[in-house]
Amino acid sequence: MICNIKNVSLFLMAILLLQSCWPRHGGDDDLMRSSYEPITQARQEFEKGIDLMGERPVINAGKIYVKDDLIYLNELGEGFHIIDNSDPTNPLPVAFLKIPLATDLAIRNNILYVHHAVDLVAFTYSLNSNSLNIVHRERNVFPELRSPEGLEPSFYNVPENEVVIGYQQIN
Repeated sequence: MICNIKNVSLFLMAILLLQSCWPRHGGDDDLMRSSYEPITQARQEFEKGIDLMGERPVINAGKIYVKDDLIYLNELGEGFHIIDNSDPTNPLPVAFLKIPLATDLAIRNNILYVHHAVDLVAFTYSLNSNSLNIVHRERNVFPELRSPEGLEPSFYNVPENEVVIGYQQIN
């Protein structure tokens, strides 16, 4: 009798453990769905997205970078405000460097390096001519943008010539 109780107990424990492996909510398909879909842009268009524009108001400021008489103020996810600080008592907005999904900037030897989504872009900026010159773009240096659920773009089968620029929730 004791042997049967042990066997029954072991059997019930095994069933409880294996229960976690059973598909729920109608099958494996539901386990492989996402509530989001990627918003993509053709790489060629994505790379053309960097633009030097007129100054604009600061709305969502991020990090501040200073190089000589210039201040680069990050507008989170949108680019950098360029401010002439040659007179620190009266800093003057000069331009806005539009770089969608820009998160960081570093400056070395007058070359500005920007994290542009998955790419690292190197460029120079001239205050005198208010001009921008892209020196180099290193593609796919940074990880791709993950969905709010933490899924990588490979889950969605994003084509190689497309860059994920965001996600939208599906109904």
